[in-house]
Amino acid sequence: MTGSTTSDRPDSGGGLSTRRLLAVLFREEWRMHTQLFGGWRFALFPVVIAVLAVGATVALLETGTAQGTIVGGLHALAVAFGLYSGTAGFAGSDMLENVFGRLSLLLSSSTTLPLSRRWLLGVFLLKDALFYGVAFVLPMALSSAALTGFSAATPVAVGLFWLSLCLVFAVGMATTVGLIAIRTRGVPPWTIGLAVGLSVVGIWATGSLGAVQSVLVPVRGSAIAAGGLAVSTIVVAMVSLVAYNPTYGRPSRTATDRFARLSGALPFENAPLVTKSLLDLARSSGGVWKPFVSASILLALVAALVGVVDSITGIVPAPGIFFGGVLGLSAFTTYNWLTQFDSLEAYLAYPVSIADVFRAKRIAFVLVGAPTVAVPYLAAVIWFNATLLDAVVGAILLAGYALYYYGLTVYIAGFDPNEFLFDAVRFATFTVGVAVALVPTLVAGFVVVPPSVELAAALGVGGVVMGVIGIVLSSRAGPRWDAKYRTE
Repeated sequence: MTGSTTSDRPDSGGGLSTRRLLAVLFREEWRMHTQLFGGWRFALFPVVIAVLAVGATVALLETGTAQGTIVGGLHALAVAFGLYSGTAGFAGSDMLENVFGRLSLLLSSSTTLPLSRRWLLGVFLLKDALFYGVAFVLPMALSSAALTGFSAATPVAVGLFWLSLCLVFAVGMATTVGLIAIRTRGVPPWTIGLAVGLSVVGIWATGSLGAVQSVLVPVRGSAIAAGGLAVSTIVVAMVSLVAYNPTYGRPSRTATDRFARLSGALPFENAPLVTKSLLDLARSSGGVWKPFVSASILLALVAALVGVVDSITGIVPAPGIFFGGVLGLSAFTTYNWLTQFDSLEAYLAYPVSIADVFRAKRIAFVLVGAPTVAVPYLAAVIWFNATLLDAVVGAILLAGYALYYYGLTVYIAGFDPNEFLFDAVRFATFTVGVAVALVPTLVAGFVVVPPSVELAAALGVGGVVMGVIGIVLSSRAGPRWDAKYRTE
């Protein structure tokens, strides 16, 4: 489609004011979340975020962590959430329908109404910035009260901290929108990835990381610098919306019969279901590299955390135990990628049970997740010179905890792991479940470095036990969600 359409013209607002559209979008956002989670479960989510943020801040202060480090970490979380939120306006209708069922979003009305796609997208992203700025970023900003203490100036301090977090959240959103806009102009994904990678390496090699950190923590800088960052963010967002091509579509590709070939090669009774999961991942944007990218980002964050801990306490944790315990969290993102474009309803047309589908997902998770975490873990233990005993124990923890985190995720959320990210009850349950396994492990990794034989044996047994619990949880997930699905 090469010609200009009504929905592509910048002046096709159709008489609908931006203010009115924002109100309708806010109402649509609220209805979707309350329909999915239940009104009070979603309304309590900001409370859970506030408790976690303030509690973590108090705990870090008690352990001697510098205030600047805590402030920087909160801003890094805000940027990361902004990067994720920037993709919301570009999510495919198939993926959304897998979560919410059949629906017609206002954002998609440009295909049937004389409305500009760019205008709708711009207002939609503005709505997201305002909505999540209150629902997610504001609870995080309450940590400022724990940092500065309570006084008459506390409300002002919290407000300034909130504005700082909102600004870097918007930076993350604008960055994602800009990258997506570039992609719609036909730039290959590998080129974008290479440019981002070279930029990161360049910042690290030139020693500019400190300057970047100072810019992305506006509350600690000058008002002029914060204003410059705000103006730059607005410019990037506006240029991205102008550059965004609403008519872009992925080029057609000729696919071979990989299903039959791969299904025949897999030695499993439910090989066709496993093959479907693997091909769904391979054929989606980013393909099989998405889990590796997620695990690599987690590796980078953990490696940075090791450096922060070393600078504060002078103690470098046992790398095998430390990375083995934390990298297992990539199980959540890997399972999320495997189910992102899938739903239980899609399998009703096939002569298979829901339990069979969950078993196939578990096999697909192991096939994808094993190399996804093995490569970053191997790089970590080599880079940080882990002892042989530490590396072996860490590998056992990595395998056991990955299975446990997977089982916990699939038992709580079924086929919708993203669903409990805004569900206060499920999110709290998942957080407690992760903490039960991870916190004692990290403490042990700090106390005895390198680990003794006795500690290594205890952690190894613990890793095996958690892995067994994960297998049990994932095995019970099928019957649990089958019964739940039939009663709804």
